[in-house]
Order: sequence, then C-alpha cells, then structure tokens
Amino acid sequence: MSTSKFERTETKMFLPRDTFENILSGTAGGLSGRRKLVLEVMGIESSRPSEHDRALADYILQSAQKVFLITVYIRLEQLHAAMELFKVSQFKDEHLPVEECTAQELEDSPKCHRFGRIESHQRSSRKKVGKKKMQRIWDMETISKFQDSQWIFLTPTIAAHDQNRNFDNRCPIPFTTKNTQQSSGAHGIVYKYTIHPAHCKNSPQQVTHAMTHN
Repeated sequence: MSTSKFERTETKMFLPRDTFENILSGTAGGLSGRRKLVLEVMGIESSRPSEHDRALADYILQSAQKVFLITVYIRLEQLHAAMELFKVSQFKDEHLPVEECTAQELEDSPKCHRFGRIESHQRSSRKKVGKKKMQRIWDMETISKFQDSQWIFLTPTIAAHDQNRNFDNRCPIPFTTKNTQQSSGAHGIVYKYTIHPAHCKNSPQQVTHAMTHN
C-alpha cells in the first residue's frame, strides 16, 4: 500500500496500479497458475478443478479482479459464495464503485444496496427450484466494509497536463510527496505534488494544485 499526501485525502491508503496488476498476472504458471491461485484463495481444491470451477476462475481473472481482491481484503468469510453470486449476476470491475448506502439505510433493509438486491433475487430463485437456503453473505457489516474498502483499489491515473478533473472525496489521490514551498497562482496558493509512477500517464511526474483561500 501507499499513502496519499494530497491535502483532501491525506493518510488514505491506496494500492498502486503496478502492485495490483502483479498480484495475479505475476503468478507463475501462466493462466493455469493464476486459476490455481484464485481457486485456492477461495478454498477450492485446485489440483483437478471442475469445469464450473474453471469458469468461475476465468470470470474473476477476465472481468472481476478488483471485485475479487476487495472481498479478499475485507476478509469476507463466504468468499467463494460471494464470487459465485457476482458471476451469476454479471457484476464486474466496470460496475465499481458500487453505490453506497448509509448505516441507517442498511439497518432498515439490506435491499437498499445493490448487493442486497442481487442476493435476495438469487435466494428467491433457489427457493423456486427447491434448493437449500443460503446463509446471508451481504449484511450491514459486510456491505459497509466493501463500500469503504473499494476506494483503495480505485485510485485514478493522472496526466501532468490535467487541469479540471473531479474525483470523489472518498477516492485517494495518488500523490506521494508534497513540496512544502508555496508559490502564488491566479487562484491562490499553488503546491507541487509528485504523482505515484504507476498512476502517472506521462512525465514529468510533478503537477501543480491550486489551493484557493476562503
């Protein structure tokens, strides 16, 4: 992990893009090695994976690596069942960040959140075909953990020439150092920051950020 030094997101942690990409792609053994790692993390016997197991691993590797690593990061007990649920509903990395519900909304009804609705739909489908009732995966605690932790994996890539970009306040900005020297700009005080190399689209790595006086 790295720590953001940007004033608004200072102390927030983020996983650098190069580290993220190396977690699975850097696994020895090619595709079969990556499948094996994913299955073992989910507690599935990987020596002779079934076709169903391989399909689940391929879905994770091709479409849901961030979703998978977030659930691992929050230590979700029902990791395998959660990823099965995401696969059936075709929830992918492109759907992140998932919309957030407040603690009160979650306490009133987990269905206010997308994960709660996905799970409720799946539970209803299992009832219709007479399958065994599943233990609930997404409750107030697990949804809250996912909501808070997803931002660690969603840090943006920034170009030095970017002038006007808006980021969610919960998203760590990948600035790793802040120059303490100040200079004046048209809109107030200007600080220089260094972008994490893995999140910089081009060089130089320093960009300026105008801090307007109130």
